[in-house]
Amino acid sequence: MAKKSIFKRGFKANAERMAKQYREELSIHPCAPLCAFKLASHLNIPVYNATEFLNSPEDLKLLSNNCEWSALTMTTKSNNRIIIHNEFHSEMRQQSNIMHELAHIICDHQHNQVEYAFDIPFGMREFNELQEEEAKYLGATLQLATPGLLWANKRNMTHEEISQHFNASQEMVTYRLNVTGINRRRYA
Repeated sequence: MAKKSIFKRGFKANAERMAKQYREELSIHPCAPLCAFKLASHLNIPVYNATEFLNSPEDLKLLSNNCEWSALTMTTKSNNRIIIHNEFHSEMRQQSNIMHELAHIICDHQHNQVEYAFDIPFGMREFNELQEEEAKYLGATLQLATPGLLWANKRNMTHEEISQHFNASQEMVTYRLNVTGINRRRYA
């Protein structure tokens, strides 16, 4: 029996429409890569390197030593959203991290401003499974839209070639090929 989708009806189709729409707005071909930094700029979302906010050598060392922390979206005192990301990740991972955060903003996800009686590590907050799954799906779709994956599949591109062309990790390529079902299609 098929697993019930966590998404609202039409969410996946809407994600594909948004990936196409943003490419059109930026005059990018539907099969071309979409740069997360350019999309953020288009959406007037400032993106900052985490090192711009860290002061202590210990924090910088932690961030640069294979840190798994990726990115976060914050709301400023003037109610603007900004993205802070880990610039020590690979370029492909940075693209994915920022697309994920942009997806949170596009979906207008809100996070609870919880006050703690103690200091919590930088970037930590409550986890909302639905919001995270929506951001994962939309972010991945923005980065690797179905028309681009179909184009690559028609040309028999390997996962590595797709990864290089779209500046996406091979894990992201595999994820998108699986969720779209394109990995099961073969072209002559």
